[in-house]
Amino acid sequence: VDGEEGGPEVTTGGWKHDLSSRKDREEGLRDEVRIFETKVKKFYPLLEEGVDVTVWQLNKGAEVGVDGPSGDEFAVKSSSMTLKLHRRGDLLVQTVLTFNSTGGYLSKAIGRRRDKAAHEPLPLNDILEVKAGCVGFDHAELPSSSSKKGKSSKVKSENMQSSLFLTIKATATPMASSRSYFLRLKSRSTRNDLLSGMRGILADLQVHEGVSISQIQTPAAAQHARRMPGSAHKNAGPNPFQGKRGDIMVPLAEVHDLINRERESYDRLLLIMLQGSSDLKEKEDELLSLRGKLHQSMADCAEKDKTQANDSKLIMQLSKKLETLLMENEDLRDNNDRLNGRLVEVECEKMNLAAHLQQQK
Repeated sequence: VDGEEGGPEVTTGGWKHDLSSRKDREEGLRDEVRIFETKVKKFYPLLEEGVDVTVWQLNKGAEVGVDGPSGDEFAVKSSSMTLKLHRRGDLLVQTVLTFNSTGGYLSKAIGRRRDKAAHEPLPLNDILEVKAGCVGFDHAELPSSSSKKGKSSKVKSENMQSSLFLTIKATATPMASSRSYFLRLKSRSTRNDLLSGMRGILADLQVHEGVSISQIQTPAAAQHARRMPGSAHKNAGPNPFQGKRGDIMVPLAEVHDLINRERESYDRLLLIMLQGSSDLKEKEDELLSLRGKLHQSMADCAEKDKTQANDSKLIMQLSKKLETLLMENEDLRDNNDRLNGRLVEVECEKMNLAAHLQQQK
């Protein structure tokens, strides 16, 4: 992979094209690798400049609290902030993530952005892991900072897109057994860039100042590691370039061969990782589709319940109307019977009267 500066920047990846041969697949992966390496190089200055996010912080209490069985509490609720990487020294263990207020629309329009801290910073050394999505909490149930019903419903509708969320797990504090930072970005691509960039920073923290992974270590790197606080250079394996005598020369061909093997291992891991990112995208799309079907089913059930309630109400109204009509029908029958009886009496009186008149004649 060509990693030289100033080379042509590839803007299209291989995942979006229909593959017809293995060569097309490999060329697409090569383009993805170049794009990824370019983004990694630009991530440090990008994060130092700042990324706009919406933040929730969930603290899980060590003891039973009033908020729930585990004392869960949101220290930050749906707050718009600017996430920045702030260096306090030459070492990454001295670097922190700051949460600054974004300012109002007027300050953005005139180009004034205040770097006022809106929340306590998060040291890189306190970060345990960075994951995609809203891990440990339902993103649709995240609370809103506003008590207004209209604004709260709008925020909940914005939280339905799980592909916009990023979770940062932090170490415990005396007040909380665990801390979770839920970040909502403006787009999925920004979320993915922040995810890979944050994992890259944590990888640099471990490689340069944490527990060693590779078995090869030059004398200069070993001496530098011994000066690092908390470094574990003793975990590194034997160094093939370091002997008891400092005047032993290593053939350059062996050095080139070792560099080529290390580069092959790096390329292999990079290709495996980039192919896994497509799996993440597919699973998130599938999750969004399933959630959409779930909400559609819930809406259909609500509509059916509403229709059933209307039908039940109509049935009750018709039942009352029918009961009224039956009672009126009984009354009409009684009146009809009385009228028929009266009519019979009138006819009898008429016949008696006619008979009486005939007798008198």
